[in-house]
Amino acid sequence: MPAVDCIITAAGLSSRMGKWKMMLPWHGGTILDASIKNALQFCNRVILVSGHRATEIHNRYANQPNIIITYNPDYAQGLFTSIKVGAAAVRSEYCFITHGDMPELNRDIFRKIWALRNDSALIPCYQGQPGHPILLSKKCLLQAISQPNVNSMRQALLRGKHNIAEMNDPRITLDIDTPEDFINAQNRHK
Repeated sequence: MPAVDCIITAAGLSSRMGKWKMMLPWHGGTILDASIKNALQFCNRVILVSGHRATEIHNRYANQPNIIITYNPDYAQGLFTSIKVGAAAVRSEYCFITHGDMPELNRDIFRKIWALRNDSALIPCYQGQPGHPILLSKKCLLQAISQPNVNSMRQALLRGKHNIAEMNDPRITLDIDTPEDFINAQNRHK
């Protein structure tokens, strides 16, 4: 297993879901459990960024030595603020970034993206749609989060040195944002 960190954002309000999605049931655990477990099958550390309902996240994951919990006090300002918080805890030369609501990213996906690493940000895409996990060097990460006048990590990455990796795997774009997404994802696993 390479010495690589993975930032997983789990700070949002889940407003499109109507209830907090991170702790929705998923195959004997929760959506967030699955996302963390999958990342840890390839990465040696997960940097879990909390915000909304941070106490629940802390209580659930605090005693796991390979999970570093960071808190984003500005989580209501959007995802980019969470990535900035997570970036401060990165220790590895490269870093993956993904979301806590993507429980289908398995070790094979991480491995395929890792094999393509270079000195720029690597953005996986499925049929032209950007997905996750994104892989980038720590230098590239720090440059991206320090860009002026950007509103999103994607915007920051596209302004810098980046590569698009087309992958024939729809799971890289499957996040669970709405009740319909959740039902469809569960139906795929029956």
